[in-house]
Amino acid sequence: MRQKIASIAQRLRIPAVCPFCSHYHRGKYAACDDCSSLLVHIGNACTICCLPLTDNIIGPCGNCIKQKPAFDQVITAYCFEEPLRTFLHEFKYKQALYLRSFMVKLMCDALTITSYTPGCLVPVPMHAKRLKERGFNQAAELTKLLARKMRLTYDLTLCEKTINTVPQVYLNAKQRKRNLHQGFRAYPTAHRHITLIDDLLTTGSTADELALILKKQGVEKVDVWCLARTAQSK
Repeated sequence: MRQKIASIAQRLRIPAVCPFCSHYHRGKYAACDDCSSLLVHIGNACTICCLPLTDNIIGPCGNCIKQKPAFDQVITAYCFEEPLRTFLHEFKYKQALYLRSFMVKLMCDALTITSYTPGCLVPVPMHAKRLKERGFNQAAELTKLLARKMRLTYDLTLCEKTINTVPQVYLNAKQRKRNLHQGFRAYPTAHRHITLIDDLLTTGSTADELALILKKQGVEKVDVWCLARTAQSK
């Protein structure tokens, strides 16, 4: 019910209550302008994985120089810090689907600072058991709205999560990579440029594994377009 009321308020532009500061506003999105202005932009970042870097470093980060990931580029504009952390947790874990249009707007912000042209949009898949528990795949929801908003091609079934792995949030970088090994399947596709869609990039292990199997299917370029990036690869 809360989602439906918020969605109607957004469409009719009647005063709505920001879910984070509880103030009334007439903005286009669920979050008010004041809360939105507190989001932390990435700024200077690695040209491959988008890890935030100090201003005097230009190019790939040390991790990407040491071992280049299978994906080609990460597209995102924001750091995974408050209040975006709270926004994202509400969306993912409290079924706040009325925040979806706000999340997509933040993802599109990244396109204002780059000339990037997306390929076929493909959401990072979720195992069937996890999908049943949560009720929706946040990456798929973002994919559908992005595709509709920008008139892009998308494929919700190209990649599949075949193993119900331990949630990545509890693991370090090495454990994440080992946890995901052979955990996905990709089907043949005619698309040569794929843009993976996800809400958050942490170590990049999931994107790396998916890009690897997609390129084994003949895909030439795999990018990652996400809402936020953690400030450190754990």
